[in-house]
Amino acid sequence: MKISNFKFQIGAAIILISPGVLFRTLWHIAPNVEFVTAASLLAAAYLGRKYAVLVPFVIMVITDTLIGNTNIFIFTWSAFLIIGLAGLVLRRLKGIKLVGGATAMGATSALFFYLYTNFGVWLLDSWGMYSRDLSGLLNAYIMGLPFLKLNLLGNLFFVPVSFGIVEGYRAAVKIFQEAAISLFSPRTSRVK
Repeated sequence: MKISNFKFQIGAAIILISPGVLFRTLWHIAPNVEFVTAASLLAAAYLGRKYAVLVPFVIMVITDTLIGNTNIFIFTWSAFLIIGLAGLVLRRLKGIKLVGGATAMGATSALFFYLYTNFGVWLLDSWGMYSRDLSGLLNAYIMGLPFLKLNLLGNLFFVPVSFGIVEGYRAAVKIFQEAAISLFSPRTSRVK
């Protein structure tokens, strides 16, 4: 499944970074509805380890420079890097199994992002919103539930659609290549 052409990999990374940036800035649908998870998983599945880290990192650097962030950026950025690295397990899958596996990973990623970043909000709470005890941590998780819902819905849309498009394209290319080979290959005749 690894794409070997370096220029193609760079182009593919730029194609993944672009909607990641646009959906966090200009096309912002709702809080935590983002393309970063899908881009991270696509980079992991098709481009490998380096891009599984590079793609989400570049998206977050660009978008946080444009829209700003708080001290929990350590948790948000590292969450997407962890999601990208976890997505490397998808490299073993193909076709509909890859789309299904990526969709499951998108849902799992939403839950991980929620647990990890809300812990970060509680831990680094510079606004004084949560008490420094178990009650405060639970309150941080309760207050984050609407964001979990939106993140989960976004991932359940962007991940299967994007993987479905890529796998559909790959299947179509394979079919056309096989048709072209059979159409233009010299025919062998049987001698009786």
